[in-house]
Amino acid sequence: MTELLVGAADVVCQTSQPARLRSLQDHRKKERNMKKQNAVKWIFHAAFALFLALSGVRISAAPLSFSLDIGQIQHPDFSLVGLKLNVRGEKGTLYLEKLDVAGQSWQQARIECGRLSLASGAFLCGQGQLHVANRPPLALEIRQQKTQWLVRFNHTAHEFTQVVYEGENQNLRLEFSGTHIKDWASVLPQLANWHPSGQLHGKVEYGSGRFSTALNLQDGAYFSEDGTQAAEKMTVTLALSGEENRGKWKLKGHLNWSAGDLYYAPALLSGSGQTLEFEGEADATGWALPAAQFTFPKIGQIHASGRGLWAGMDAMDLTVSAKAIALQPLGETLIAPLLANQGALGVNLTGMLDLNAELKNGQVAAASFALENAGFVMEGNRFALEGMTGGLEWNQNRKTDNTLAVKKMAIGRLESGAFNTSLAIWPEKSFALTSPITIPILDGELILRHFAAGMTRDGSGEWEGALGISITPMALEKLTERLDLPIMAGAISADLPVIRYVNREASLDGALVIQVFEGYLRCNELRLVDPLGVRPRIQADVEARHINLEQLTNTFSFGRITGFVDADLKGLEIAGWRPLAFNARIASSPGSYPRRISQRAVDNITALGGGGAMAAVQSSVLRMFSDFGYRQIGLSCRLANGVCHMQGVPGTDRGTQYIIVQGGGIPALNIMGYNRQIDWDEFITRLKAATQSSGPTVQ
Repeated sequence: MTELLVGAADVVCQTSQPARLRSLQDHRKKERNMKKQNAVKWIFHAAFALFLALSGVRISAAPLSFSLDIGQIQHPDFSLVGLKLNVRGEKGTLYLEKLDVAGQSWQQARIECGRLSLASGAFLCGQGQLHVANRPPLALEIRQQKTQWLVRFNHTAHEFTQVVYEGENQNLRLEFSGTHIKDWASVLPQLANWHPSGQLHGKVEYGSGRFSTALNLQDGAYFSEDGTQAAEKMTVTLALSGEENRGKWKLKGHLNWSAGDLYYAPALLSGSGQTLEFEGEADATGWALPAAQFTFPKIGQIHASGRGLWAGMDAMDLTVSAKAIALQPLGETLIAPLLANQGALGVNLTGMLDLNAELKNGQVAAASFALENAGFVMEGNRFALEGMTGGLEWNQNRKTDNTLAVKKMAIGRLESGAFNTSLAIWPEKSFALTSPITIPILDGELILRHFAAGMTRDGSGEWEGALGISITPMALEKLTERLDLPIMAGAISADLPVIRYVNREASLDGALVIQVFEGYLRCNELRLVDPLGVRPRIQADVEARHINLEQLTNTFSFGRITGFVDADLKGLEIAGWRPLAFNARIASSPGSYPRRISQRAVDNITALGGGGAMAAVQSSVLRMFSDFGYRQIGLSCRLANGVCHMQGVPGTDRGTQYIIVQGGGIPALNIMGYNRQIDWDEFITRLKAATQSSGPTVQ
């Protein structure tokens, strides 16, 4: 027995010399070359060489008891320290103090055999357990019969993971039958960091320079500690095979993802039958991919080829192409979840797309897109482009000239006619119009005189740009009708030399002027903050001059008022299309002109000012008159925190009362306001009632 143990120890310590193993295998009919080609096989033999040494021993009736201690085994691929074997009768324990391999470390591991059997040519470790420090144990069984070794980990009665090693032909096989991935995550540190779960079925075989894999993952899930990656309820099948020839592997694979969700910040994808098929080659230095094909149900196929080094992405060249990609399902499955995750507005896509892209040294070197009747509609119908046909190309080495034909542009219900664009794109990821674009809208034209944009140079991925717009005179009657606004007379025109977009904010150089009701509206200091976001904000100062009250009140069915008014709207701030703050003033325009106000207009203005008993008395006494003269109109509102703080004609305040319309002529009538503070929502409700009915009821 002493000689046997010494021989076993010598074998374990000299595993880097396979020929020495033959002295322990004289009972075998054929000699085998046990040269180790990777760390896994080395460790396997080092761990079980002691059991091999005992496989030829016949146990007598007396219980066997011995211990063996191997200090250290060093190899370029792994390091093993503190290997000990203790046998006490029918029980045995194999200790491992530390194992380092492939950048991973295991400490204080042991295999306990509750039922140990040693016989000529056979070995059994039954009722066993694998213990790793601070980890739950795994049920274990080890069998050796002649040249075959079997290591089996039992999860349940019918679910297991096992390793089968055929020594005669040096074939290694891993079999998974309902393997619980979380059990292995408790043992393998690299897996534990991803908190995986799910069940694995299938097998992996390796031997004689070949391997094959057929695996099925069900209900798979994982997540990263930083929250940037996660998956749940994944169903994936993988078939992978390879053959080695002179250090180079020829590979062939097929992957199918049929169910589950995958989050890889910022993208969120769902499995619906996506497949990947590829053929390639790999060796110790790099890889080559002659052909790969991604298939996305209802969307289309993407083809790829390339090569690279294992050193990293910067050593990769790749070519990608696709034909007739359906944009609608692409938007639903990829673009929509991506935009929702970033808090951006959703987009509905239509049409077809061809694409070609080329990566050099891990960076995009060229990309081109061919559109066929393509289009998109932003959520809420805020903006749309339809019927786009043409091409867009970007190249890192040269400027490209591109043309695109568009059938229709729409802003809400306002639609344009067809137009063409000519665009230059530079390597610096910037682009500009090469000629103005004339877009027919209603009876006028929107002219984009210049437009240029590009990505900022600070690496933030944000865009900046500028454009100039002109609007030829366009009838307000047609425009307001199309925008579902009260029908207005007049015309709108504009000349906006520069609109800038920087830091997600659009600002206007110059003024937007609208000619309406014989006067004009001028918008100054206009800024749009995050205009394409979920909650855009608008900031501006607006002035109106010499607005014809008769045309205005007839348009909104408010009651007839003759004369003219000026208005100022300072510090206007709108968020989510709801005003948050402003300081507004309306006053009679200077000059001499007829100034009359109808009884209905009196009732409506009184209601807006919160009129009480005095308004009712005036209304009843003077009901016999159809209209009244007035000297001046004055009303102001400072909106803050949802409340409108009201004032009337300057210099006429009487405590809590204020004059909105100061009487003059025969008969004369003062219209008073009685509430200094009016809830903004209530004010809007009163205004809608005044313009949508025969006039509010004054109580």
